[in-house]
This record gives sequence, C-alpha cells and structure tokens, in this order.
Amino acid sequence: MQQFVNRPINQGINPQRINRKNGIKAANLLFLACSSFLFLSQISNQPQNALAGALPETTLWGKPTCDVNKAEISRKNELRKAAFTTNPKPKSKQDYGVILAKHKTQLEQCRDRTWPKTEAVWIRLYPNDAKPGVLEDVLDRVVNRGYNQIFVEVLYDGRVLLPVADNPTPWRSVLEEAVKAGEVKPDYDLWAETVRLGKERGLKVYGWSFAMNFGYGYGENRDRTAVFALNGNGENSIARTQFDPIQFAKGRAFYEDAYERDHLFVDPYNAQARADLTTAIKALNKRQPDGMVFDYVRYPANFAGTSLVNNVKQLWIYGEASRKTLLNRIPNPAIRKLMALFLETGTVTANDIINIENGDKNSAQSLRDKTSDPVRAAELAQRMLWQLATSHAYNGVIDFVASVALPLSQNRVPVGAVFFPNGNRAEAGGFDMRMQAWDRFPIYMERHPMTYAICADGTCVADQVSQVLRQSSPQTLVCPILAGAWGQSFREHPSFEVQMQAIRQKEAKINCVSHFVYAWMEPESDRLRKAGLATGQ
Repeated sequence: MQQFVNRPINQGINPQRINRKNGIKAANLLFLACSSFLFLSQISNQPQNALAGALPETTLWGKPTCDVNKAEISRKNELRKAAFTTNPKPKSKQDYGVILAKHKTQLEQCRDRTWPKTEAVWIRLYPNDAKPGVLEDVLDRVVNRGYNQIFVEVLYDGRVLLPVADNPTPWRSVLEEAVKAGEVKPDYDLWAETVRLGKERGLKVYGWSFAMNFGYGYGENRDRTAVFALNGNGENSIARTQFDPIQFAKGRAFYEDAYERDHLFVDPYNAQARADLTTAIKALNKRQPDGMVFDYVRYPANFAGTSLVNNVKQLWIYGEASRKTLLNRIPNPAIRKLMALFLETGTVTANDIINIENGDKNSAQSLRDKTSDPVRAAELAQRMLWQLATSHAYNGVIDFVASVALPLSQNRVPVGAVFFPNGNRAEAGGFDMRMQAWDRFPIYMERHPMTYAICADGTCVADQVSQVLRQSSPQTLVCPILAGAWGQSFREHPSFEVQMQAIRQKEAKINCVSHFVYAWMEPESDRLRKAGLATGQ
C-alpha cells in the first residue's frame, strides 16, 4: 500500500544532492530552481460557490432514481410515529420494522441496476436527533429519495460526535450542552446509533471529518497554541477575522453559521496535531462505520483574498514544527542559513549571498562561481528557495492526511479525501492558496472532488469530473460531489438531474455520485432539528 509519510521534501529536488562542502554554485541554483517545478500539476480554474447560507424556500421532490413512492412514504411515516409514541404497542414497532426491511431490499435491488450504483448525501446531525424517532425520520427521508450512502459529519467546527462520557479527544462533544441540560444521557452515542440505524436501512455510513481545520473551540485549549499554522507575519488563520469571540467561545461555533475565515487551521508537521486527530479518528472508528473521509485537507485562504500566493510569507509554514522540519531537511549549512533569512525577510539579495559566503567559508567554499554576478546568484537562490518552501508546504498536507488515515487503511477501512479540483493549481510561479495536492494523495484513498462549477447545462461540472479522472489512477475510486437541490436550481447551481445527466453523458465510467447537502433538500427538517424542535411525531 502506497504511503507518503517521511517522503523527501520534493520529488524533483533531492536534498542529498546539495553538496555539504561546496555550497550551491550559480549553475546548481538554476538547476534546482527549474527542476522543482516538475512535480507540480497545472489545472484549470473553475468558479465554486457552495458555502453555508440560506436554505431553499421550497422543497421539491424532483426526479430522483430509486425513490419510494408517496403512498409508501406516508405509510412508513405513520408507522414510525406509532412506534415512537410514549407507550407504543409491540405490533407498531414490528410493522415499522417490516416496512424498513421492505424498503431496504427495494433500495439494494434498484441501485444495483440503476446508474449510479452509489448515490450518497452529506449530512450534519444535531443534539435534537437524540430524541426518539427524530434520527429515524432523518434516515427514512434519505432512503425515500433513493440514497444508499451517507456522509455524516463527525468532527467539525470544534466539535466531535462522541458521547460526553466517552470522549478521549480535546474537542467538545456535539452533545455537551444537551447533557448539561439533562436532555441526553452522558453515555448516549449518537454516532453509533447513526451507524446502526443506517445499516438497518441499507445505507453505507461514512464518517466525514475535518482534517487540518480543527475549529475555533480547539484553540481554547491553552496547551495547544503551538499547534496552530502560522504565516510569515506570525498570524494564525483566525487572526484577522471579524466575528465576535464571545459568540464562538466554549465551542459555540457549532451553533453558528461559521465561515471559513473563522476556522482554525493547524500546522500539518506538528506531532501534537497529528496525535490529537489520530486519537479522534480511532475513537470514531470504534463505532464501525463503513468508511471515513477527510475534509479541509489543505491550508486556509490567505488574508489578501487573492487566489494565488507568490510570496513565501503568504505560506502557512511558519509554525515551529513546520519551520524546523524545513530547515532540518536542508543538509548544507550555508543554504540552511539562506533559507532562514529568506523566511524572515521574504527575499534574497546580492548582499545576502556575499555575507553568507564570507561568513561561512568553513561550510561552503562559495554560493556562487567566482566569475558570476552576485545579483544573478541571488535571483537563482530566491527561486530555488521559493520552490523548496512551496514543496515543503505541499508535502505537509500529503504527509498529514496519510498519517492520520494510517490506522484506518491498516485495518482495511475505506478512506477518502474531499478536495477542490483546482486546489493544486499552479500558474506563473504562483500556487493556489490552499496548496491541496490531491493528485499526489495515496492511490488507495478515495477521491471526492467538490465539483461545484456553475453553468446552466452542467457541462462545466462534467468537465471538472473529467479533469479529476485524468489525474487519478484507475485503481482509485472517484466520487464527485454535486452542490444543489432536486428539481430546481439553487444558488446558481442547476438541479441534480441536470448535473448528473451531464456527467453520465461525458464520463459513463463514473458510478458514484454524492449530493451536498441534506439541509438543502430537506430544509424544514434541518431548521427544526437545529432549533431543537423536532419531535419525531
């Protein structure tokens, strides 16, 4: 099984080739600067727009495949209500179980003969789902629309979907306030219940975990401040946000429509960060889901708001662990000093070349040929150092996700990554701010691209799917994520029907599609549950 842990800093640059005795001559600088471009992929950029926001005003059924007919939906709903009354009759639960089994069989048979064979939906759960019949209602609605897989948020916005009484992680439980209010028992396991009830209905149940985005609540742990990702100005990813800290204190970000700028990203090279997330993933996997996918496998947006970064100080590699790892990977003392200076100032000058050369004659005879121009040498050095720094940033993301996914892959639990198709974009020496080198993720890792391009006929979405397929191994499952709703356009995204038809026409080999998000197709269900008002009756 392919692993990326402890890989060299750059596939095009071998640090051992940097001569320890002779330093770096101008010709070598040019070679290194050019060769480091080799591993980077340049891909097209497509507009994306699927952020949190208002829900649809109306709910349309549309034309899903493998859906349950209206009469059966109504009957199942009534049987569920009867089964979860205060004193249900034994036959009520029995009848409800019979219709669940019937719909499970129908779903399995239909999806086996209908494209796509796997159709999934992404969903967030709330403490309200612990009330009798509420979670059952949610999962019934999923099956009613013909879905046979769900991705359930299990670690997000500084919260973890583990019981209060069995939470070995530094994140607060989703159920913490409900337990304090006496609404839920401390040992109630909403995640385990979801896995059990989902499988009972014929659903594959995957966990959906944030990766490098640990959430604002995590940052309130005073012993974790060294874990944060930092840029060249010493700022973390929430340093310039405009939110009210009081509203997000003590993990309350979970209840707000927090935007990405409020999320706290960590240094992927930090051992504590890897250990904390690994602990959470192991605990979540004890509930035996069918798989796990990682989201936010990347760095945050930069503060300037530009789509590409072209200055080393814009990179999120200034955390103590990341900086130390980068410098330690450079065996030549003179080049190591030059990198430290480059990180500090963001540039390399002719005087820097001369000063380091003159001050470090024992470790490097010369950073340039005696006949070469120090100005030219500085230009070449800066180009080489920039490529080393960006390669280091990319590898941090790859190594991080491979590391935290290792306990899953070792136990043959399916694991995947969620990403933007253009997250690995490189143009004219600049790189997409997220530095999401998904094309270098392990082959065994499922790829779930957020194909959120916007066009009326869905062809741009199909183009993004094709783009991902071109850069993926035939051995790797590609399951595109579509944003929108059934039977209607929403937030400029065409209906699911339109998008799926475009994908099928262009890439018939795709046999797995997922839809973002349950709340957009069942807005009333989401509103009531989020407000704690759903009863299951």
